Amino acid sequence: MILSLIPTPADLVDLAAVWGAGLVLLLWGRVLTWGRGTIEVQTVAGWGGLAIVLTLWGVFRPEPLWWPLAAIVAVALVATLRRDLSPRSEDLAALLRIMALSLPIWAILLTARPSQPDTFLNLLPNAAYLYDHAQLPADGRPPSHSFLPAAPYNMQFWAYLAGAALPQLPASAMVHINILLHLIVGLLLARAVQSLGRDAAGAPGWGACALGILLATGLNPGFVPRIYFAEYSEASVAACLAIAGWLSARSLGALAERVPTGDRLWSLALVLAALVNIKQESVTFVVALGVTIAVLSLLDRRVHFWRAMVRFLPAFLPAAALYLVWRWFALTAFAAGERVELKLLPFNQWHWEVLPQVLSRIGTIVLEKGVFFAFILISLVLLVVRLRRRGPDLPARLLALLVGTFVLYNLFLLLIYVAHFAPEMSADAHSFFRYNTHLSLLLVLALATFARAVFEERRWMPSWGKRRLAASVLVVASLVVPVAFAERLRFDLVMPQPLVRALGHDLGAFLNPGDKLALALPGDNNSVGLMLRSVLRYEAPRVPGVEVTEVKTFDGGTLPALEAQGVQKVLVSCAPEGISGLPAKRASLLVRSSDGWKPVATWRYPERDRTRWTPMLSASALCR
Repeated sequence: MILSLIPTPADLVDLAAVWGAGLVLLLWGRVLTWGRGTIEVQTVAGWGGLAIVLTLWGVFRPEPLWWPLAAIVAVALVATLRRDLSPRSEDLAALLRIMALSLPIWAILLTARPSQPDTFLNLLPNAAYLYDHAQLPADGRPPSHSFLPAAPYNMQFWAYLAGAALPQLPASAMVHINILLHLIVGLLLARAVQSLGRDAAGAPGWGACALGILLATGLNPGFVPRIYFAEYSEASVAACLAIAGWLSARSLGALAERVPTGDRLWSLALVLAALVNIKQESVTFVVALGVTIAVLSLLDRRVHFWRAMVRFLPAFLPAAALYLVWRWFALTAFAAGERVELKLLPFNQWHWEVLPQVLSRIGTIVLEKGVFFAFILISLVLLVVRLRRRGPDLPARLLALLVGTFVLYNLFLLLIYVAHFAPEMSADAHSFFRYNTHLSLLLVLALATFARAVFEERRWMPSWGKRRLAASVLVVASLVVPVAFAERLRFDLVMPQPLVRALGHDLGAFLNPGDKLALALPGDNNSVGLMLRSVLRYEAPRVPGVEVTEVKTFDGGTLPALEAQGVQKVLVSCAPEGISGLPAKRASLLVRSSDGWKPVATWRYPERDRTRWTPMLSASALCR
């Protein structure tokens, strides 16, 4: 574990590139918002602006994506010469505090490597395609190794910004981007708990920033490291949804108070543009948020429905346009019928008969993950109480946006279980908890805002000494907690992931561009082969030009069959007993020569012990 935390120079360069990309998005966001708002909102707004530019360019222009990317970077850097667009001293203070308090997280996850199946299937391959070709995939362009090459690319655009100028693909860029997104929301939480986000409140203090980090991570009931600190899209969706909810609630309040809303609604438009094309289901959150806003404006006489619609509708139009442009591209850029994105089943194949089983399984999951869903229920209760006592104020609006989005999104999930998944996966309510954790940061933000409002209303004001002590405890906790849970944070080190990764790296040294390689993986369920291909193609030293074939058995007829296909090299992940010239229960690389197949390398597996192996990877393919 300790050795795995020691970074290489390449790790440091990759992290610096991700931080630099975040700074560019902040500066670009300040340009787009005319320097108004807070830095966490401006950073996500800058991401939305980046997504708009790169999507439109990639869809309609054949020139490489680094052309508009370079222009955005240039504009962002030049804009710092203007006093009103360069970050203010209080912005820099907030940034310094949140980054300093998160140093233990960065130290632990600096050397994190890609992990989890969806990362290998489409998220990392899509990011690598942008890096390798500076364009979106389509028919007539270089082939993509992604399972879903037409999936939305907003997350990958940020990774492309980070890696475009690097000599090697930063394979872990999206891990570090997800950490940054948690810190961005942590800074928003810090403002909420310190001052309810009042515009003139200044930078959050050290204690508030520490609490913000803890609320966004360890105290977040939906936070699961292997989901939120992997190269998955859940963290990015959750962060955008939380910030969009905050801007929506603040804008509704401004409408009720008859004060200008233009700045916040323009920022909301950019944040929604970032949200809508992170993953295919992201559009559901945009729609759910819009419907909930409409219902709230209808029920609040101070807001007035039609006035709210006139103000909010333009904020949703950029996201709607971006979504429609991408849908047109996904439907026209690839051969009809090819599987390039997730698709609904034909209506006559929808399996309504499994709905009772789905509901039963959802009930079981709700009980198993009781803490998260209990907080959702508590939010509903607090919403009712708040509306009765205080009416629709900021905490009530945030709670209402949470509850409304939760209800509409779960209705969408029920539809998807009927109309998309295979019956077996539907009956198991596939990933129901994971999908619901998209709402976790909005949940924490709503509850933190409610708690801070109650604190103010009851005039609970501890003495200066108690506040100082509480801030000190929070700072120490934010520094110590990641270290205490380092093993959970480094889920990519759970066996046999390091074993497969090391095998892939060693194997890459024996390969040349254009080689035909077969992976003979006895008993594999496609998991070990998937990770091995990912390591070879995307982790340094990369060998993306190797043509890979997989077989699930290895016996006397395997090598002749592969030789007939032109295969030159074969990795046997676990040689069975009785194969002449191969040590049993080991991995071996065989190379074809004029004298036949010869082993050129052999790898011994560690002895069995009590070390936990993740079920994510097939143990039988690794002699386990």
